[in-house]
Amino acid sequence: MSIQKDWHTSLAGEAVERTLHQQIARANHIPGQPGAIAGDMTVEALPTWYGGTTFRSALEASWAATLDTLDIRWEYEPETVTLPSGAAYIPDFRLPDIGAWLEVKGTGVPRVEKAVEFGKSLACDCGIYACTCEWPGGELVIIGHPPRPYDPWLDPRFGDTETINYRAMARAERRHGGHPDWTSTRGRALWLTRCADCNRGTWFDSAQCRACRGPLADCQGYQASASELEFRRIKGPASVDSTESEPA
Repeated sequence: MSIQKDWHTSLAGEAVERTLHQQIARANHIPGQPGAIAGDMTVEALPTWYGGTTFRSALEASWAATLDTLDIRWEYEPETVTLPSGAAYIPDFRLPDIGAWLEVKGTGVPRVEKAVEFGKSLACDCGIYACTCEWPGGELVIIGHPPRPYDPWLDPRFGDTETINYRAMARAERRHGGHPDWTSTRGRALWLTRCADCNRGTWFDSAQCRACRGPLADCQGYQASASELEFRRIKGPASVDSTESEPA
């Protein structure tokens, strides 16, 4: 009994520590800085705790959680990069296992010039069939946007039934986090998939898994407009503890 009591006491202490940590971060936040955390709402970007890291916004924390569900390892703001123009730039995420970087942009924050310049500096000049670089085409730079809304009318779970269950549809819409939305700084199609061989998620723009380098012929690919992938939302101190306790 004492072991169980100590375990519960430890969990409670960690929960209080996380909440206090986030309250301090939010209290030190400077008002007036634009940002967005979800959907079409344009609100201030406030520090948000997830997975042992304090992010600058809930949107960044939500992208980290979504990457976790896809088994994509991430590093948050790992380094400051000097761009060819001489400007300093801190990418939001490095995805080292797939040779990619992710820059998160909320609604009302359209500035992507540095990310685009960074993407151009990482792209290779090899021929499409003669690339000898570590990553085909060079490292990717991805722009992560706020999630697209979930539409229950497009969900196969409800579209194949003879009787429309409006209550179930409303409940699914309320609980769904939306769908990941992204673009490539290369200005061409970029897909997100889970490799059938290594079972890890990866963005790709060629027929090769960037995680294990195997062919993607047998994998199920998703375009940016697909409705199968769910965005995992992190909303703030009230939901951080409960979200972190859910299985990825």
